[in-house]
Amino acid sequence: MTDSLTRNIKHLLTSLVLQGVHDFVVSPGSRTTPIALLLAEMQQLRDDVRVTVDVDERSAAFFALGIAKTSHQPVVLLATSGTATGNYLPAFMEASISHVPLIALTTDRPTELQQIGAPQTVQQENLYGHHTKAYAAIEMQDDHEDVTAYIDYHVQELVGMALTHPMGPIQINLPLRKPLMPKLAESWPTVTPQRILVGQRQAGWQNTQAIAALLRKPKAMMLLGPDEIGWDIEKLEQLAAHYQLPVLADVLSNFRPSEYAINGIDSLLAADVIDDSLVPDVVLRFGGTPVSAKVVAWLRDQEIPVIQIGQEHAGHDHGRHTHTTVIADPNAVVSDLLAEPGVKNAAFLTQWQELTSKLMAVVAAEKTDSIEYQVPAALATLPENAKLFIANSMPIRDMDNYFVPEQQIQIAANRGANGIDGTVSSAFGMAMSGKPTTLLTGDLTLFHDMNGLMLSHQAHVPMTIVVINNQGGGIFSFLPQAEAAAYFEPMFGTPLPIVIERIARLYDAEYKLVDQLETLSELIRKPATRLRIIEVQSDRQKNVTAHHDLTSAIKEALS
Repeated sequence: MTDSLTRNIKHLLTSLVLQGVHDFVVSPGSRTTPIALLLAEMQQLRDDVRVTVDVDERSAAFFALGIAKTSHQPVVLLATSGTATGNYLPAFMEASISHVPLIALTTDRPTELQQIGAPQTVQQENLYGHHTKAYAAIEMQDDHEDVTAYIDYHVQELVGMALTHPMGPIQINLPLRKPLMPKLAESWPTVTPQRILVGQRQAGWQNTQAIAALLRKPKAMMLLGPDEIGWDIEKLEQLAAHYQLPVLADVLSNFRPSEYAINGIDSLLAADVIDDSLVPDVVLRFGGTPVSAKVVAWLRDQEIPVIQIGQEHAGHDHGRHTHTTVIADPNAVVSDLLAEPGVKNAAFLTQWQELTSKLMAVVAAEKTDSIEYQVPAALATLPENAKLFIANSMPIRDMDNYFVPEQQIQIAANRGANGIDGTVSSAFGMAMSGKPTTLLTGDLTLFHDMNGLMLSHQAHVPMTIVVINNQGGGIFSFLPQAEAAAYFEPMFGTPLPIVIERIARLYDAEYKLVDQLETLSELIRKPATRLRIIEVQSDRQKNVTAHHDLTSAIKEALS
């Protein structure tokens, strides 16, 4: 049995690597023994395999999510049997909505121990349900040669499914019976790689000329939501230049900075300063659901024709307004549109550029007692090719409105389900790229994933965390429930009796408290050499007032 177990696990791991899996995240447990040991051996033998141990399965799953979001490559998770496997579910929900290719190897108890009271045994078959693209169970200890051939074929096929657009997560359940010790220090097999074509352009659509004609209208515009697949940003900028398009560039589009990028659409709509001359005739839309809660509603209410391009987001318009959906590789569509005649009239683009310039001037000039919405300006000095992970709630909203980096950087967030789960761990996953990485978060989100801070030591990766500490859930102060004064603080404000400096000491992190934006800007220019936590203190009520005052100032200056 041990011989077949060793052989089949080696075929499984080799098949995964052949289809582009290079990162494995392991949460060790008894049932993972044979796979974990052979994976450790494989890492010693191959330069293209990296194994990271994270003992907290929930953190591990979000860590793997961050690696996959940054690299756009599949990442494998390995968990022991029982409730450990259930901790992957929140990250798999996010991966499903955000189209991230995670692959869970969930080790399980054998059939004869199921549903008879055996310890550490739960129902693991298709555990993540609709949140996975595919599920498979493989008997790794079956000695028949057809099983080994099946592993070679089906495991490679499953990775291909994870990478086929729309991308998404996969579960492979592995029932294992004792003895679990594999044979180490023996030869590894040669596995024949399958040729699996993924992400190919879908042929047969004839919309290029029709779309190009619409983009030549006097008031055409582009909307870029979050980038989930790794767009060719240079080509998108060429497209904007070719048709002289103002681009409503979501902070997660990675299109900023650009002379064509229009940021702050949410603030502009909140201030009601977009007059009829700025309403486009048509909008070409790429990417996921925008951070701005108002822009999709604006397109619908103004009855603006929208053409949505992509393979991940066909039919994903919660405003239910999109006029035309083109299911095709966005990069291929952009190339085709660049081959069509463009336009030279930049009047509409100039109008929008002037508006967004005035917006940023108002933001810079406004005097306030609250520092929160000014943090994006301080982070604009991040060095070129740096990485930035942004937490949900207030940070992502302020960054979407007011963040214009001085250099090209890569930005990500867990915006599929808009949750705060696992944010710290996902940011560390991004930091595994080896590039200087910063996480912008609130105190509640930091607390929610404090276990993720241990990844600084387990993964041996430095990172800067900027914590806006407003003692609780700042976003709720902007919502109607804030009017329920008698119950608001315990139910929604949820102030936390935690001291950020003590958290830093617990995880052996460098700590800085800053109250000046210039100090924050200077600090983030210098990449961290270890875990570094920078605290920015804020008052929730003052922040609400400051945002309302800023909206009034924008309305007065731009109307």
